[in-house]
Amino acid sequence: MKKIFLYTGAFLENLFEAIFVPRTRGHGNFIIIDGGEGAGKGTIVERLKQKYPHVTFSREPGGTEYAEEMREVMLKSPHAKSASARTLFLLVSAGRSDHMHRKAEKIVVSGEHFVSDRGDITSWGYQVGGQEGGYAMAKLFFQVRKSVYASIRPDLYIVLEVDPIEGARRVAARKGEVNHFDERKHDFHERVMKAYRTFGKLFPMRVKFVDANPSRDEVFASVDAIIAPFLIKSS
Repeated sequence: MKKIFLYTGAFLENLFEAIFVPRTRGHGNFIIIDGGEGAGKGTIVERLKQKYPHVTFSREPGGTEYAEEMREVMLKSPHAKSASARTLFLLVSAGRSDHMHRKAEKIVVSGEHFVSDRGDITSWGYQVGGQEGGYAMAKLFFQVRKSVYASIRPDLYIVLEVDPIEGARRVAARKGEVNHFDERKHDFHERVMKAYRTFGKLFPMRVKFVDANPSRDEVFASVDAIIAPFLIKSS
């Protein structure tokens, strides 16, 4: 019952904001691209960078020098895999706060567009969902989100959905390092994708899902069709 009230309150607040709170004139768009492991996010982001050179792209965890140091701790520390959902969420939220304060807010307020490879929805998917943080984690998520996104909030989320088995196959074939999230079991990634769907229901006017199972060209075309109207170059 507590979760129902929490989710209903979040849904109504976000719906009210989307419908009745006008965007600040002159601000750029703030967009987050996300998805499960092996969804091809990195490839899509690289192609978007080529097509939209006037847009600033960044990433989370990371995006600033300080936040990149936190990324190293979150993904590469030998103790990270056993850390609780709350611990990892608070760590990445500290990096997200620095990323917003030092980079994203300034760019968006100046009138430029800003695209982040991952964002708060990642924490919802991985810590609330994947690590089964439950009601306490969901409540903490919304409390911290209000503070971190006090100045600007994402205008659009694009979530790449890939079958967890296919995602695992792609990760296994990927060159380079893998992290402890890549190596988690199938049920973890199932929970992540289910949590993304729940997030989409809470933010129905901002979250768009794209099937990431087809070819890279098909997936890029689907993403570009959604994001293009948000990345129009200001005159």
